[in-house]
Amino acid sequence: MTDLKSLFKRVDVQKLIALIFILAILYVVKDLISIVLLTIIFSYLAIKSATKIKYWTKIPYGLSVLLFFIVCLVVLGMAITFIMPTLIEQFAVIPDEVMKFIQNFPDVKKYLDETYQNLDLLTEVTKNWRALLASGLDTITAISGLLSKIALSIFLSFICAISWTKLQKFGTKFLNSDYPVFFKHVYDLGSTFILILGSVIEVQLTIAFINTILMVIGLSLIKVPSIMVMALLIFILGLIPIAGVILSLIPLSIISFAALSWTGMFEVWALVAVIHLFESYFLHPRLMANRTELPIFLTFATIIVMEHLLGAWGLIIGIPIVAFILSILGVQDAPVGKPKDINSKQKAQD
Repeated sequence: MTDLKSLFKRVDVQKLIALIFILAILYVVKDLISIVLLTIIFSYLAIKSATKIKYWTKIPYGLSVLLFFIVCLVVLGMAITFIMPTLIEQFAVIPDEVMKFIQNFPDVKKYLDETYQNLDLLTEVTKNWRALLASGLDTITAISGLLSKIALSIFLSFICAISWTKLQKFGTKFLNSDYPVFFKHVYDLGSTFILILGSVIEVQLTIAFINTILMVIGLSLIKVPSIMVMALLIFILGLIPIAGVILSLIPLSIISFAALSWTGMFEVWALVAVIHLFESYFLHPRLMANRTELPIFLTFATIIVMEHLLGAWGLIIGIPIVAFILSILGVQDAPVGKPKDINSKQKAQD
């Protein structure tokens, strides 16, 4: 019995129990994990941005949060109003460009023509119209479900950010409860993961934004068509560390080859190579200072494994999860500037 008590008094055992407790909670809410992760990411970005706005403008924190969300909604509204029509117009050109690409490869074109001739589309549609209709309804349901999750996450992040001070005061009650050591470990583990996740997302957003601007400038000089669609694709794939550049190279190669032949495709490859080198050897090290940074091989391995285990989310949170595991094992330090440090700065400004 004495040995058992001494075992539970060990710090590493107490941390393991706290980690199991957190994992158990996540397992219980596994069906809502997308909303949880989106809320954490949006809340982190909102709180940090509002703190900076308050520091620059000297306005109250609550007003800073409100200003941040208003600006985000205005930018989103302008993007939908002015950019979406251009995206739709340019996206309509892409099928023609893909057909040009296919026509330049006779074997591929011959295979597709034979497949089309052997396939009676009218019969297939007649036989499987119910399945096709169900598939379309499933797609619409999935898209509406995704949009509702994003909307709910934005709403929850707004409530979290604007009431952040009260949430902190409520959290201190757990540290002053009958189990202060246990909740201290829960807080340390939770804050470490949130900080790693938020830091990686913040850096990746910045890198994706800068890379997109540079790629748009380069593609405009090369005169690749459908610039806006390519820019959106590059930005979205840019949120995937390292592998996003390789994934974006596939559609860029097809469109550039169809529109500008081999010369244009090689120019796009050279442009991607230059920007990737700029990101890998200058931009990424500068922005990732004091944050998690993994070897490239480990990054690729993490993305492949986490995508298999967690699906699309694994591409985004896989790196933070591995960095968090390395942090609690003592292999690699967590990013500098824990959430409590940010909070203390905020209190000092008050």
